[in-house]
Amino acid sequence: MLGRFLGWWVRQLAGLIPAGWRSPETGGAETVISLGLDDAAAPEAVIAVQSRRGEEVLCRAALDEAGVAAARVLLERRRRPARTVLRLPGAALLEREVALPLAAEWDLLAVVGNDLDRLTPFRPEELVWTAEAIGRDRARGRLLLRLSFVPRALFAAWLPVLARVGLVPEQIEVARPNGRGTTGKAERRAYLRLALDRREGAERQERRRLRLAAACVCVLALSAVVLPFVRQSLAERALSVRMAALRPQVAEVLALRSRIGSAAEGADAISALRAAIGDPLQALAILTRILPDDTWLESFTLSHRQLAITGRSARAARLIGLIAADPLLRDPAFTAAVTRAPEGGDEFSIHAELAP
Repeated sequence: MLGRFLGWWVRQLAGLIPAGWRSPETGGAETVISLGLDDAAAPEAVIAVQSRRGEEVLCRAALDEAGVAAARVLLERRRRPARTVLRLPGAALLEREVALPLAAEWDLLAVVGNDLDRLTPFRPEELVWTAEAIGRDRARGRLLLRLSFVPRALFAAWLPVLARVGLVPEQIEVARPNGRGTTGKAERRAYLRLALDRREGAERQERRRLRLAAACVCVLALSAVVLPFVRQSLAERALSVRMAALRPQVAEVLALRSRIGSAAEGADAISALRAAIGDPLQALAILTRILPDDTWLESFTLSHRQLAITGRSARAARLIGLIAADPLLRDPAFTAAVTRAPEGGDEFSIHAELAP
């Protein structure tokens, strides 16, 4: 629960940062592979380096044997960023709006990922996708989000070919259909990034959480270094005041302890006698608990843990079973024959032993 809350909190804070600052496209330089999706057997790939200053085209090559060999030779001579992005035309991007319960915002990508085969006509392993919240209906408890996805079948066949050139894309970049702008920042902002491996996004989010946790640990460590000295000084002063106030009470307690020690000897003798003969109140409590409401006692005797009771019951024969079922009473038995009383009911006399 704490990890989910921290992840949601970080996403909310990230939403307050201007888009131009937090856009991954405005970060460090990266290698961009622009790939067409025409019907050609070997589409042409435009390989460029993108940075804040714009894009510099390194080469253009068809993804056939000759083109791959030429591109590999050319790129070996050029320095390029290690981060690689595969750019696809806007026609590859599919989007739909989905409404989910508002609670799904706590772990949006996990909720959508578990339900992806219902939200799209594809299986999860057949897609590269992302989801972003675009609205909240708190009155109905609904979260409106935009689900964006690209079928892997459009580009999966060309990933091994690009790997032979030495290019392994980490993300897919697709132009939104309604994106405007053709150059500079406007063009970069019109693109949507989708992680090829969702584990990468999860690891990145986990790294953010670790950094946040590390910052909290540093603050707590600093507090742990300073606060003990202050608290120790205050506690020492308060302890001195309390000790001075408690001295008269300590003397009184010592006197009471001496008197209690004398009284404890008498209490031990009473406890030993009670253990030998049994506790009448305990026996009465047991009988009150186990005897039915239509039974009452006329006599009760307890001597040396031997219990004798007489009385009247609607059915005296069942009393032996009830008494024997209690672990604190042993060997119950009738000491006289059960007789029928003139007023109704059975008169009984029972003997049992009270367990220690």
